[in-house]
Amino acid sequence: MIDPALAAEHGPAVRKESTVDRRTMVAGTVGTVMEWYDFNLYGLASALIFGPLFFASSSVGGTLASFATFAVGFAARPIGGVLFGHLGDRLGRKQVLLVTMLAMGVCTTLIGVLPTHAAAGVWAPILLIVLRVCQGIAVGGEFAGATLLTVENAPPGKRGLYGAIPAMGTGAGFVLASAVFGAVSLLPEAAFTAWGWRIPFLLSIGLVVFGVWVRTGIKETPVFADLAERGEVARFPLLVTLRRQPGAVLRTMGITISGFVWGYLIQAFALSYATGTLKLSKSTMLWAIAFASALEIVAIPFWGWLSDKIGRRVMVTIGLALTIAYAFPFFALLETKSTPLVFLAMVLAIPVCKDMVFGPQAALVAEQFDAKVRYSGVSVGREFGGAIFGGTAPLIGTAILAATGSISFVALFVIAGCLLTVLAVFTGRETANRDLYEHAA
Repeated sequence: MIDPALAAEHGPAVRKESTVDRRTMVAGTVGTVMEWYDFNLYGLASALIFGPLFFASSSVGGTLASFATFAVGFAARPIGGVLFGHLGDRLGRKQVLLVTMLAMGVCTTLIGVLPTHAAAGVWAPILLIVLRVCQGIAVGGEFAGATLLTVENAPPGKRGLYGAIPAMGTGAGFVLASAVFGAVSLLPEAAFTAWGWRIPFLLSIGLVVFGVWVRTGIKETPVFADLAERGEVARFPLLVTLRRQPGAVLRTMGITISGFVWGYLIQAFALSYATGTLKLSKSTMLWAIAFASALEIVAIPFWGWLSDKIGRRVMVTIGLALTIAYAFPFFALLETKSTPLVFLAMVLAIPVCKDMVFGPQAALVAEQFDAKVRYSGVSVGREFGGAIFGGTAPLIGTAILAATGSISFVALFVIAGCLLTVLAVFTGRETANRDLYEHAA
């Protein structure tokens, strides 16, 4: 049922007065910080510690098993996308975002108290996988809701910027995860292995408390409030989406591919490759990632803002071209083992190449869908793309390197992902000036 107070709260003039107050901005961003803190923390732990702790192996096999559980979380995200997308289109964005925030934080905190393989045997990886699945389901509904919260409030001509504000939380999440994990990795090896790795997971409870508090005080988006007031909320939004806009769902999957492949190869596979194969120190790599990710806090909104000026397709295409050109040089810079060049590698990879594509993404995917099915369309398209191409990226990168012995084939994998995104972007029209209240595809 739709809360009739939605219409009274906004009224019929809502189309002309869409604004985003400070609390709404924070509410959208804190969830994305939480999402990426949780998932990046898990990626870092998968690369550095979960193999021996939960799978009793320090070899490549242990790393592969650890990255497989990383992929399991992504495999669960489409379930969350379907579930929370449906609820977000039926009940509104605000209520769903409270649930996803709480679920994400509880799962992450519980990982921090799990017994290891030495204490619980086979139950250790089983419990880890269960929590990973629950975490993935919660995250499956978070990004779409957080970005719609600001995109659907944005003034005309500023959706790229406003959508990039919550997406900016990805940089903050990277910074928090990398910095906290980098700090605990400075502990003596025995202490880090025994209890130090748990600290970053337990600290997530602070983000949960703050996030739930700030989200309880926000208003519903004017776009959904308008739908509720006119009685046009879809009964089965996902079915409507798949029947009327299947191309938009596929396009959304394609738009996200390059970011998932490139982003998670940098965050998880490159970390494992650099510290394992190249013997670079853990702290050097973690701080390099944290430094580059800190720049995302400025870069993501900037690229989103620029996409409002020059168009989404132009902005994304430039970013894809640079990523394709940089795939081989990125690994070459890591292979120098020079700390300044490693930092340079991460700065060019994350806030420049990745974020030129990712910054405009929230607005771009939201603009693909009709208002009444937007939450379902964005969630399902993005999360199925993430399950297929994001969670598997570190696993595929590790397997490619193990099978070929050459990092060049991993770079070709990155290029292939970029080309798929190019195809997706150019199967649709420019959407920067679309009316979010109307049918968008």
